[in-house]
Order: sequence, then structure tokens, then C-alpha cells
Amino acid sequence: MVTLLLRHLGKQVDANDFQLFNQAVSRLFIQLTTPYLRDLHYELELPSLLETSHAEHQHLVKQRYADIFFTAEENDEIDRFCQNLGERPSLRHDLYVYAVGQALLKKRPYNLFHRANLNMRKRDVKRSFGNAVTWETPILEHALTAITELRKFPFPDTPSKGRTFGQNTADLTPLPDDYDLIYLDPPYLNSRGAGVDYSDFYSFLEGLCDYSLFAQGEEIYPHRPIQKKSSRWQRTSHALEELSAICRKWPKSILLFSYRSDGLPTPAEAAEVLRQGGRTVEIHSAGEYKYALSRTNTNEELFLVSFP
Repeated sequence: MVTLLLRHLGKQVDANDFQLFNQAVSRLFIQLTTPYLRDLHYELELPSLLETSHAEHQHLVKQRYADIFFTAEENDEIDRFCQNLGERPSLRHDLYVYAVGQALLKKRPYNLFHRANLNMRKRDVKRSFGNAVTWETPILEHALTAITELRKFPFPDTPSKGRTFGQNTADLTPLPDDYDLIYLDPPYLNSRGAGVDYSDFYSFLEGLCDYSLFAQGEEIYPHRPIQKKSSRWQRTSHALEELSAICRKWPKSILLFSYRSDGLPTPAEAAEVLRQGGRTVEIHSAGEYKYALSRTNTNEELFLVSFP
């Protein structure tokens, strides 16, 4: 969403993320135009991709993810969608991956894929958590709504020249050297030192971008994560090392670091690293924020701004 905001403000934006689904969304938000959305017959194509097109190949999701995240009928739809959409990146491909990905997130308890908990959604009990209506709304309906909402946004009439990278920031070498602003929104370690593994939380969505990945789900875990990708933001010392490397990689760039008040490394530790090389740092609060699965309301959303 930051990519979309900056583009709306007239900036040329490059985006980087090591998750395939996030790369697809970044490409989409960089390239999408109002004329393209206006002229696309998505209300005809999406029903065909999800519900009526023939699936000729393997039924990887139905076979390997039965009773884990979605019903058998929904798994059929995901298999059909992936096989008929194909894997060649294009604006149409990325738009439909985005729309179906948003639909699948809405249909998941906690909006995550970290647990094999279809039973939570299907259990016939009085609920104090979740939204049973949203969970049971068809994938197609959610996907159509996602694109309808995108059509309300004032996209430019021409694509941006921005690029999307898929680099793990443990190695910054392949990324360009010259940016005015670097926006950082990494995972975090909570106050107990436990890291957040986004590659685990959202791994199922990777299969929408590369259907063959559904065959690689790790069977030693009940939720069969497709890909666990290591991040330096799973240990405090390594996270600080990466922040330091970022300062060295882009010595002339403003660094805008989105963080949380109870994260590790602490905001004070991060600010100290961001002051290296004579930089100055400002810390701004966006107010209290409750994270998914969090048991406390005392967190603040912080922005650390490091000026060269």
C-alpha cells in the first residue's frame, strides 16, 4: 500500500519483497492504470477461471491441503484458477492473483495461514470471534469485490517506470544504489524475542504465483507451509547488522523505518544504528495499535526517520 500511496503522490517507486505474492501485488500497484481497469472484463473472466474452466492437470491443493485451510469445493476452485491463469507474469495475471489472494485472506481465521484450523471456521457454535458470514462468502464474490474496490482508486492513465525486485535483504548487493527515500517495513521480534515469520504466515499465497509450489508443502507441519524463507529479522543482533548495512548501502538516502514500540531490537537500539555516519534520527508515533493475535493494547506504531 505504501507503493500505491507514493505512486499516487507522483513519485517513481521501486519495490522489493522476497515473497512471490507480494512481488505480484507490487508489480500491479506500480503498473495498473485507470483505462486498463475500465476496459477489463473481469466480471466475465474471474467466474470462468474459478468456477467453470476445466482443470486438466494435478489437483495439488485438493489432494495436499484437504481439510487444512479450505473446503474441498474451494480447493477445487483454487486448483482450477491456478491451472487456467498460468504462471507468466503480466498485468492481468497479477491483478487476478491479487484479487483471489485477498479473497483467501478474508476467508481465513486471523487472515493467516499459520494453522491448520479449517475446523474453527466450520464449527457450529456461538462465536465471540471472527465473522462467519465473511468466511462462508464465495471466493469469487470476494475477488470481484477486491477489483471493484481497486476501480475506485484514481490510478494514473499511464504505467509507472518503477521496478519490482525479489531480493532477500540479507544481501543488498543486487539492489540499485541511488534512491531519495528508502521505506523499510521489516518483520519484528516481539518483547519476548520471538520473531515473526511472514514466509510461514502467508506461504499458501505463494502457490497462486507458482502452482508447482503446492507440491512442496512441508508435511512435518500440520499447515504444510510451502516455503520457509530465512530473514535476518529473526535475531536482534542480525536485524541491527542489516540496518547498519542499509545505512552503508544508501548513505545519501532518507531512511523511513516503520516499527513498533515493543519490538526487538528496541527503537532506541535501532535509532542508534540509524545515526551512524553522522545521520540524524527523528522518532514519530502514529498512536496505539493492536496487532493480530496480540494480547496487549500498549503497542505504538512508530516511524524512525534517518536523515543523511
